[in-house]
Amino acid sequence: MRVGEPTVSGAPGPGSAAELLPFVEAGVLGPFEQQLVDAVERLEPEATPLALLALAFAARAPRFGHVCVELERVRDQVLDGDDTALPDRELPWPETTAWSHALEGSVIVASPEQASDASLRPLVWDGRRVYLQRYWYYELLVAGDLARRNVSGAHALDGPGEPRPDGMLERTLDDLFGAEEGGMERDLQRLAAQRALTQGVAIIAGGPGTGKTHAVVRILAAAHLLAHSEGHDLLVGLAAPTGKAAARMGEAVRAQLGGLQGRGVIAGALADALAGTDPTTVHRLLGRGDRTHFRHDRSNPLPHDLVIVDETSMLSLPLMAKLLDAVRPDARLVLVGDPFQLTSIEAGTVMDDLVGPAGETGGAWDGAPLAGRVTELRRRRRFAEDSAIAAVADAVRDGDADRAIGLLGEGRPDARWIPDAAGHDLDPVRTAVVAAAVEAAEAAVAGDAEAALEAAARIKVLAAVRRGPSGSYQWSDRIEVAVAEAVPQVRSAGRWRLGSPIIVTGNDPVNRVFNGDVGVVVAHAGGLRVAMATGDGARLVAPARLDRWETWWAMTIHKSQGSEFPHAVVSLPAAGSPILTRELLYTAVTRARDRLTVIGSEESIREAIDRPIARASGLRDRLWP
Repeated sequence: MRVGEPTVSGAPGPGSAAELLPFVEAGVLGPFEQQLVDAVERLEPEATPLALLALAFAARAPRFGHVCVELERVRDQVLDGDDTALPDRELPWPETTAWSHALEGSVIVASPEQASDASLRPLVWDGRRVYLQRYWYYELLVAGDLARRNVSGAHALDGPGEPRPDGMLERTLDDLFGAEEGGMERDLQRLAAQRALTQGVAIIAGGPGTGKTHAVVRILAAAHLLAHSEGHDLLVGLAAPTGKAAARMGEAVRAQLGGLQGRGVIAGALADALAGTDPTTVHRLLGRGDRTHFRHDRSNPLPHDLVIVDETSMLSLPLMAKLLDAVRPDARLVLVGDPFQLTSIEAGTVMDDLVGPAGETGGAWDGAPLAGRVTELRRRRRFAEDSAIAAVADAVRDGDADRAIGLLGEGRPDARWIPDAAGHDLDPVRTAVVAAAVEAAEAAVAGDAEAALEAAARIKVLAAVRRGPSGSYQWSDRIEVAVAEAVPQVRSAGRWRLGSPIIVTGNDPVNRVFNGDVGVVVAHAGGLRVAMATGDGARLVAPARLDRWETWWAMTIHKSQGSEFPHAVVSLPAAGSPILTRELLYTAVTRARDRLTVIGSEESIREAIDRPIARASGLRDRLWP
């Protein structure tokens, strides 16, 4: 009997049984990994059990965001909090040296030199990391493409690193950013724009409120102005990984354009061209193809002269590879995002790998493919200079748990900490959350869509988990019951309840709603409508037109990524939860604009800060050798 064949016990076949069986019984390896090993073992009967075990783990690792597995850290990379059927100490993890020897020369394992051969093997082993062959290819493609773009020219704009001889670029940047005065600290937003306009690829990194959108709008304006000065039009593509992120990008760009028009920097046809550049998702930018390919690729590249991608931290490695494959070699590419936020739910840590050590070491990395291409914006314009929220976010980002705990413990009005979620200290927060929900419901009953949306978003509970005493489900249930008692009109039965806030959970381009869009069910013309939040008010949508959604009394931190709230209430689970990571807490803290409340024990906060997401990837080493 072989791996993957249906049996009563579900045991693997004889060739790999000794190594795989304990991990199958413990629930570490599932049907997918078993069937893959079975298929490879049938094709290559000489494959050794240790090599097949490495194949199973390499196939499992992307489920947890890893591009590959590192033999010395394989326990951490293929286990999660649910793998408790057997204690970790009882699992027979192979000894690293013996495992390494088993991979060298295996019929199913290629070395980096062999990986480019015509006859492919399922695994690639570089002496430290084990990859599924396709993930090795993605990593190699991304690193190689970015390196090539640094030496390629760009259509319609200046060559990389070469100033225009007529000084048009500097004058354009002076108009958009203001002239730079000698002796003053260099304007990093202007530097980011200059790099974006003079290099094949540019990276703009920064946290919330650091002015990334400010720079992007001026890059757009400058690119169009420079192209117009040469007598031709410019085709620009704006994209983000999700529909919600693309919509937010469009709203932010339009808001910034108003300021430039007010100053007279842009007008007429240029203003219309900029306003008409609608962001889209990366998937829609690349176009629908067959089941495994996009319409645009190397043989059918995108027509755009300039491509700007926001929220790059949410891009997976495979999608990044396909994007680079489709962007013309002579086009400019600008990648924007926050390397400290939560990463893609798929494999890779693309934004973190792109930024690498550039922000800390400056010119020490001359010669690296992205040296001089990364601009890290650090000054937060959203917060006041003495903002406790900004200080806590910096402490979390830097991994300084003592400083974060100290700041939260100061009792400042804009950053409050409630260590005991079961005590009376939580009552004022619950009261504030319920009061805002009741106000939203009352406005919805009165048919005031904009007031309902404002109240619903005024204070928002951001939970790390869905279930449990600190989870979003329990918060939602508690709020919904309190609202029903206070506003009897919302007690109506049925799928749609008047006064309920909702969040969309799937993209629907036909109805112009996207995953993460929020709204409130309001009274309208004797019936119900869902008032969807937009950048300039509310849009009423018939409930029947919305398919995938859930109530939005509270939300998970993952769902909150890219949003901001006047008051964010961060609800953390007990210490020991595998969900607690530095990136999760940083993302939650930076959702707060005016006030932050953190609910969780000191142990939970410290555990989160002390545990950065450590995804296995070789991309950083390729870009910053």
